[in-house]
Amino acid sequence: MSVHNRLKHLTRKDVEALQPLPSKGSAIPNNRYVIKHEAEDRVIAKNANIHTKTWFKSQPLSTQTIRRIRGVKLFAESRDQGFVSNIAKGNWSWFELAILENESSTNPRKTHTGIELVSVSHKNKLASKEYTWLHGETFDKTRDILKWLEEGNVIAVRLCARFLEWATYARHGHLVIDVGNDEDAVPITPIDWHPAKEIPLRRNVHEWFAEAQEPQASKDAKLELSLFIPAMAKFQRLGLEDQLSYFRIAGIHGSPPNVSWNMGREPIPYDSPDMEEQKDKGQGGNYCPHNKFVFPTWHRAYLMLFEWRVSDLMMEEAKTRSDDLDGWVSAAKRWRLPYWDWARQPSLPGLVSNEKISILDTDGTMKEVANPMYRFQMPGGRRMGDPHYGDYRIDGNGAGPWDLCIGTSRHAVSYYDNNWRQGHSDANKVASALQGPRLLQNTVTIKDGIFRLLTHRYSTQYEHFASTKHEPEDEVEAKGYLSLESIHNSVHDYIGGSDLVRGCGHMSSVPVAAFDPVFWLHHCNVDRLLYLWQTINPGSWFDASSQLNRTGTSMRVRHDDDALTDLVPFRRSTHDFFDSNGVRVAGRLGYTYDDVKHITDGEGQVVPERRNKYINSLYGPAQPNFRFPNQKDVDPIINVVYNRYAFGGLSYALHFFLGPLERNVPYHQQRHLVGSVHTFSAPLTNYQGSTGCSNCREQASDGILSRAQIPLTRSVPVEHRGTHEEAMDHFREKLQWVVVLNTGAKVPSDAVKDLCVTLLLGANQLEGGLEGVPRFGEYEAKEFDWDSAEL
Repeated sequence: MSVHNRLKHLTRKDVEALQPLPSKGSAIPNNRYVIKHEAEDRVIAKNANIHTKTWFKSQPLSTQTIRRIRGVKLFAESRDQGFVSNIAKGNWSWFELAILENESSTNPRKTHTGIELVSVSHKNKLASKEYTWLHGETFDKTRDILKWLEEGNVIAVRLCARFLEWATYARHGHLVIDVGNDEDAVPITPIDWHPAKEIPLRRNVHEWFAEAQEPQASKDAKLELSLFIPAMAKFQRLGLEDQLSYFRIAGIHGSPPNVSWNMGREPIPYDSPDMEEQKDKGQGGNYCPHNKFVFPTWHRAYLMLFEWRVSDLMMEEAKTRSDDLDGWVSAAKRWRLPYWDWARQPSLPGLVSNEKISILDTDGTMKEVANPMYRFQMPGGRRMGDPHYGDYRIDGNGAGPWDLCIGTSRHAVSYYDNNWRQGHSDANKVASALQGPRLLQNTVTIKDGIFRLLTHRYSTQYEHFASTKHEPEDEVEAKGYLSLESIHNSVHDYIGGSDLVRGCGHMSSVPVAAFDPVFWLHHCNVDRLLYLWQTINPGSWFDASSQLNRTGTSMRVRHDDDALTDLVPFRRSTHDFFDSNGVRVAGRLGYTYDDVKHITDGEGQVVPERRNKYINSLYGPAQPNFRFPNQKDVDPIINVVYNRYAFGGLSYALHFFLGPLERNVPYHQQRHLVGSVHTFSAPLTNYQGSTGCSNCREQASDGILSRAQIPLTRSVPVEHRGTHEEAMDHFREKLQWVVVLNTGAKVPSDAVKDLCVTLLLGANQLEGGLEGVPRFGEYEAKEFDWDSAEL
């Protein structure tokens, strides 16, 4: 039933029988409540000005209550002055609902443009001498009176009159508030910002955190960090039943699979005999966008939700600060989620590697507190699979012992000890994995991949840039095998650790990756790379996803993977979801990136030469190489087509080496490792037979494949690739490869269904120097004995 119908048919008897709205801090079950005010009051106009008087108001409203309010409606007995000299001139006696900043405020809040947040409820009965029971409009979430509510605001009922002798008399006021449950649809809105000001920046986390910790630095970052840390701590303490808790929002990424988000449904009971059938019908909680073209845009909407939620909690925290309240509130409004550029700075940021962190206390002194970004721990301190959590618990899924964890870990979960149960992060192992065992080799490969993705002539088609998804009928040129998602997959495994023997972590497992707080910094950088690519290819987007049917009418082809695909479960309103077109422009979502100051002019327009220099400096080869713009180099790459579900979804990797292997050293730690392809997949069924991600099962059933690319240019000394013949001699002598499961076990490549590995040689040229656009092309597939090269 719609909220209008729920409130439309209320009789006076119904309204007067409603329970009062519980006090702030008390549990508020799903129901209709009333705020009563029996006393009589009045306002009488003395001239042509509008005269108003606050009759009564609600208590200060919490964020949780605000988001659950489905509608409000005013009921009251009222009359006007009892006479009207000229009916044709209208009715100037009415009631308003207004939003006040807090319970001590006397005037309505205003928008950025100075408009008061008031709405007319209803007008009085004209020329009424006797009191009459009347009701006003039903205000639902589409109306400003609810959309603009913030933590601590109150809803006030105002009596209004205008022109001499017009009056409003009222008594027996009843403000009815319809409160939904925690599973009701939650529309996601960008963080509000003043349109006359610059769009707030998502900043580099290393720089932001260093500034916040520097005693002599600007206070802005200190205030932001000092709100962010307690907000995150509160976020993580919220109960599992709260749809906007950290647990529930992190769980959107895949676990628990029986718990939906933002769909108006309760969890599917674990003991339900038809749980698998319900999950197959999409009633569970798997919204996996991996190996799909919507991969970047789905995660953009996901980050928007996370950022919006944290911002709300920061504002709640800011409003508890009595000293410099304006400064704290400004910091909460200004804050945006920072990103971790793991290609440029391949070590864990201090924000997520320190167990303790220093922030400003309410009295202005510094204090050390537990760092909620170091790990997430379950509210209540029980393991994630504890029966105490009921249908919200995380059961074992066959991909790791996540049900036994109390907290999240990085490179720490192993068979050999239980120290990881509380959650532990090994920053040295994360850095080693990201950097590689020799000369920052993994970093070199990642940087080279990003350099190519952000080069105008390398990756110009959105689908090729965005996803690992491989469509054989799509004739992809050699450069099109490299994707943002593929690089993202590798970084997930590098951060989490993918070896259960020597230590793994949540980031390497799709269903639980988002529980690790570093997930949000990682994906913020993924979104940043999408933003930068869009500045280079502003006209490139999803391919036209329609064709003409027999009647000549346009019809969609990719119903589940195009620009119009719903990005479930992220709603733009209670009735519909965001699609990729709706999140295409970052600036319209309330943020941009600090890169903007390096690539634009004073008018905010992208300057190609500035952008090229910035990207070439960050991710290109050493700057002396740009001194020879006319020089062509042999450019070797390895292109891979693989089936990410070849082992029932179990994650695996392909490792490539240029040189002999060391004994008793894991493959991913070998000093001659030059690149890897990580599937970042999850089992299609667990050891109990329960099914996992429906998207993955459908892709596996349909035979959908994936693709990836490993650039080798920076791994091969120039003296070994002067010509194609020299390069091939080097590869025949040095190149080796292996397929490894996430258990650490080696498997023969012929066990990997549909696997195709190709070595190609092309040419690269740093055309135009540091401010130019590098050129890549002329790729030729080379014959290579992959069987002999396999370990």
